[in-house]
Order: sequence, then C-alpha cells, then structure tokens
Amino acid sequence: MASFKMTLLPVLLLLAAASPAALGAFDVNQMLADKSQYGSFLKLLTQTKVAEETNRLKSASLLVLQDKAMKPITSLPADKQRMAMANHVLLKYFDPIQLGEMKDRTAMLPTLLSNTDKKLGVVNYTKASDGQMYLGAPGAACVAKLVKVVAARPYAISIMEVSEAILPPALGGSGGPGRRAKGGKGKVKPKSSDADEAAAKPATEPKATDVPK
Repeated sequence: MASFKMTLLPVLLLLAAASPAALGAFDVNQMLADKSQYGSFLKLLTQTKVAEETNRLKSASLLVLQDKAMKPITSLPADKQRMAMANHVLLKYFDPIQLGEMKDRTAMLPTLLSNTDKKLGVVNYTKASDGQMYLGAPGAACVAKLVKVVAARPYAISIMEVSEAILPPALGGSGGPGRRAKGGKGKVKPKSSDADEAAAKPATEPKATDVPK
C-alpha cells in the first residue's frame, strides 16, 4: 500500500498544479494546420489574435471558410477584419446533430464578438424544411450553408465549414429582406439583433459529430 501511494503521489501533484483550462485545452491552429483549403482563414485568424482568444475558451465552435470565400473578409479594414473573424467563433460547442435536435428550427447563437459588441455578436441559425442548416448575421440574409464538419473534439471544440462569410451590414454583409436560402424551401428571414434575444436557445447534448444533410 505504501508503495502504491508513493507511485501515485507525483501524478496527483501534477494534476493539482494543472489548471482545468490546461487539462481541457485545444489549439485551433494545430487542428487546421494541415488543411490547406482554409489557409487564408487560418492566417487571418492568427493575425487578428482571434485564434488565441478561441483557444482560451472552455468550449467553442469555429465556422471556417475556404480560401475562395474569404474575399468579403480580407477586403475589410484591419479593425473590421478582427470583428469579422470573431463573429465566426460561437461561444459554445455545437455540431450538426446537436443543432438539428434543437426544439426550435431557429436560434440566436452568441459569438466571440459579443464580448465587445453584444448587438452584432450573434449569429442567426435556421434549419430549412429540407433539413439544410443556414447561418447569418443580424440584419443580413441567413444564407451561409453549413457544409461539413472539418474537425471536432466533442463538448470542447468543433470546426465546421460554412459556404460564405457571416457578416452583419456594418461589416459589409448584405442587408434588406431575407433571400431564399440556397437548397432550402421558402424564405429564411434575418432575425432581430436586439440584445434581449442575443442569448442562444438551449440545445440537447450531442451524440456524435456528423455532416448536415
């Protein structure tokens, strides 16, 4: 028994010294490092320090764009680039199954941008009648299609590809009435951006990661 306690003691001391954040840490830079199609997104995520902020979160969902879809963000001034990138980081872990099992077909999901701008820092989520999932910024058309899961560590971090940038009109997003969502049936209208609605609706626990229909 004494020998067992002596062996276990160094392990217990190491665990005690490590913070909960360190034990559950993730690194989005590393998770995207070998995925060249998101090179421009990763470069800007790093330059704006949004990658560092994301890595400090307890849980998050990163909405990534392929290089060909990055122009609406790369053409922005530097200060707005940071805001735009922060708006592609949801403050909770979500995957397509978890989103699909929400009680309601629409929800407002807080983003990292809400830490500095609660009005702009939300993303509208909508599930179309054909099962396809869309995201959009307040006041803009909800037409960014959820394409696939790129990488995930359940309950901690998910990285999902979206078809286009999620930008409010203040950052260059298209305003006006909701456009017909590509692949969906009927119109997907943008929601209000009132601060009272900024909190995300609760979702059920994810069973597994998957790609949307």
